[in-house]
Amino acid sequence: SILFLIGFHGETYYFKGCFYTFVRSRVVISNLKINEKQIATKAMIDTGNLVKEPITNTPVVIVEESLLEGIIPKEILKNLENILCGNLENLPQDIQDEYLPKLRCIPFSSLGKENGMLVGIKISEIVVKSEDEEKKTPNIIIGIYERSLTKNGEYRALVGVDLL
Repeated sequence: SILFLIGFHGETYYFKGCFYTFVRSRVVISNLKINEKQIATKAMIDTGNLVKEPITNTPVVIVEESLLEGIIPKEILKNLENILCGNLENLPQDIQDEYLPKLRCIPFSSLGKENGMLVGIKISEIVVKSEDEEKKTPNIIIGIYERSLTKNGEYRALVGVDLL
């Protein structure tokens, strides 16, 4: 027998031991607030994005590195690999003082990358705007992804359904 579940944006249903969340549109607008600066971008709702900061269990929004240019110091963006290895010698002391308490190492797994690691930065807030809703979440973490998420730039961030 075939069973269909019909739902509306953001509604969650429980069926046979599983929760299902229905999302009408897969691309939303997200506004990231970082140190009193804001940047808006298109983000894909990624139902498979279960990435969390392992200590606090805070959701992680994956963001293209190039989107953060001019918002995050270039000394951080150009030294992501060194930061992951604990090598901070290329970061000026003032940047270390401001950003070190916000930096996180975020483990992740994806297709083609079993044991990956991203540099994460705790930001002030994210606002996710869908077709008919707007949700603010404070103290979120962004994971800095060094490549483009799409070939044609349809979106530049990945947001998990827990932020809708």
